[in-house]
Amino acid sequence: MTETYGEAKIPSVTPETFWDQDEEFRELVLNLIKIHVVSEEYGADCFEASILRAPTPEMKMRMAKTVMEEYGHHLRFRALLDELGLDWRDFTRGKDHLTTFDVPIESWTDQVVFLALVDRAAAHQFRHFVKSPYEPFRKACQDTLNEEYGHVGLGMDGVKALLETAEGRRQVEAAIPKWLKVGLASFGANKSRSNARYRYWGIKSDTNENMRDAYYRQVRGFVTRDWGIDMPDEPEPFMDLLPGSDAQASVAAG
Repeated sequence: MTETYGEAKIPSVTPETFWDQDEEFRELVLNLIKIHVVSEEYGADCFEASILRAPTPEMKMRMAKTVMEEYGHHLRFRALLDELGLDWRDFTRGKDHLTTFDVPIESWTDQVVFLALVDRAAAHQFRHFVKSPYEPFRKACQDTLNEEYGHVGLGMDGVKALLETAEGRRQVEAAIPKWLKVGLASFGANKSRSNARYRYWGIKSDTNENMRDAYYRQVRGFVTRDWGIDMPDEPEPFMDLLPGSDAQASVAAG
């Protein structure tokens, strides 16, 4: 029996059949690819300074690998446009990067807490994309997800080292609200119409609210248990960056 996707129950889509699909489906998939082409490169640029911020040669090497992989994500999603006969520069012209990267990374503590929290939020979303109907996008997201887990691991190791000193712990405690707000906002608005359409086509498989809730539960679990830092039971104190508030963060972080 042929596997189908989403409420639309469409079969797996290949580059050969992509342009035969419904216009809305094509636009949604291409919008996600476009977001990642632009934002992965911009994010890599933002991360680059942290290679020299890293406190040891080992951490410098791991941070350099992370930056290299972020540029690789840009190239990976660019290749999806090439495969569809689209000029990536023309096609992404005017597309803004995710506002996730507009919050400045100002220190090594910022960088590792970002990786532990915000890249974790991206991984939560990629876990949905790896089940989407468009085969090349599915594969690109799986390869990217595998690397995102490594970035989260670097963040967790970096935070663990910082927590060994009183000053490091103070810095981590100060950085958590900054980056948790960004991570929570990256899932997008509540009751999002675009999320409903992504679910209809099988590109996403859950609501923004449910994904955000699962993310917060996971983060609260290890921050309180492993980091020894108290967090509220519910995420509301960190929700002021949600789309629709005064300071907006973008959906679908990469």
